[in-house]
Amino acid sequence: MIQVDYSNEASIRHVLTGVDVVISTVPEAAFDVQWKIAVAAREVGVKLFVPSEFGGISEGKTEGIDVEKAKVHGQLKALGLLYTSFYTGGFADQIWVPYVSRCTYLIV
Repeated sequence: MIQVDYSNEASIRHVLTGVDVVISTVPEAAFDVQWKIAVAAREVGVKLFVPSEFGGISEGKTEGIDVEKAKVHGQLKALGLLYTSFYTGGFADQIWVPYVSRCTYLIV
């Protein structure tokens, strides 16, 4: 395990030096950090970047929750960093919430 100071670009570059693939799993609230990681990855020669893509397909989205993820795709293209996305689809704990919250449970 290596500690990284994400506010320090030299720290990020140091950790990524010699790495071939970066898989980002940051939450949407930390996409600014993901961008710093991507820039550092490009600078040190990382071959493939996998952006954080929990949920459905976000590429090309212009509204809704996936807009920030779609922006990341554009940034990676502009950066010239090879990337691939893996879409997980909805998580069961998110999909069923509207239905479960309406149910009444009786435990006997």
